[in-house]
Amino acid sequence: MASTARLSRAAWRAPRLARMFSSAQETSAGFAIPEEPVDVPQADAEAVQVSREQTHAQLAAQDPEGAHDALERRIRRMRRAMMMDMAGLASTQTRDTSFRPFKVRTQPLEAHQLTLSHLLAATAQMGHAKQHVKRSFEPLLYGYRHGMAVIDVERATLPALRRAAQVVRGITENDGIVLIVGTRPDLRPSIRSAVERLGANGFHVSTERWLPGVLTNASKLLASATQYSVQSQRTQGDLKDESVPNMTKLSTLGYRPDLVIVLNPTENEHAIREATQCHVPTMAIIDTNVDPRSVTYAIPANDDSPRVAELVMGVLSKAGEDGLRRRRAALEAWDKHQRRLQKRRQEPAPLPSDTHP
Repeated sequence: MASTARLSRAAWRAPRLARMFSSAQETSAGFAIPEEPVDVPQADAEAVQVSREQTHAQLAAQDPEGAHDALERRIRRMRRAMMMDMAGLASTQTRDTSFRPFKVRTQPLEAHQLTLSHLLAATAQMGHAKQHVKRSFEPLLYGYRHGMAVIDVERATLPALRRAAQVVRGITENDGIVLIVGTRPDLRPSIRSAVERLGANGFHVSTERWLPGVLTNASKLLASATQYSVQSQRTQGDLKDESVPNMTKLSTLGYRPDLVIVLNPTENEHAIREATQCHVPTMAIIDTNVDPRSVTYAIPANDDSPRVAELVMGVLSKAGEDGLRRRRAALEAWDKHQRRLQKRRQEPAPLPSDTHP
């Protein structure tokens, strides 16, 4: 009974597979079909093809369902070969060239890998209604469609994001501190992933709101946290000095970032204002309803989309990781040079040779 059902199913699939095979042969004319490697001269290629067709016919007579499965696999192989050949002409999208949103957080892109299709797939071009667009943002617009603003991601977003990646790379290469601010719940996974890549040079504020005075009033607001940190270091034996440190000075100097990245600037205007007052450069995803002059490095994009935030934070965190890698390489080279100099100093000076005139 089961064999009869398989034969009937194979007979039902036979006309469909034959049509697919004929259409694939017509559309893939002139393209190379990956087959098993055959080490024969060119003159024997036709004979090999005839013997291969005879083998397929024998297999089809013995096992019709297996033959149809093999034919379907061959058609898929032909289509895949045609796709890969056409990918070099930029006329189709494959797994390597298409945007995959689920891998933005786990496998983020670097700045040189970012393309226009990535930004469009993340809906970075979507703006607000025309009546909410700031006048200072109009030079960064591509136009309007159905009353909605469209951001020019090719001339505004892509260059700004690449420049921001260079800034983050330079800050981490010089052992700077990067503070990431994002107070929406949907931004927390991307922020935490970015902070993990930055290591000890990255901090984040992902609570419900920005606590006023973190930068401008750090001497009073963070004194208790600094005192707790000093006491924990003493109990662990990391702090040898028994003198009482100045908590005001420690909290003022130890909690000053070198760059503040804001993912939702409309809800964190106070954080941008504090950073500007403390002469700390700011970087933010600026939508059409925000003045781009309010931050130092503006990235024009849709700040309401979590996918845009994941894409931007992935690019910036990879740039910061590259800066840390460069710093480690420079420190290792400097340490190696110092050891070489110390070894030369420890070597005994050569004795002067007795030369006679």
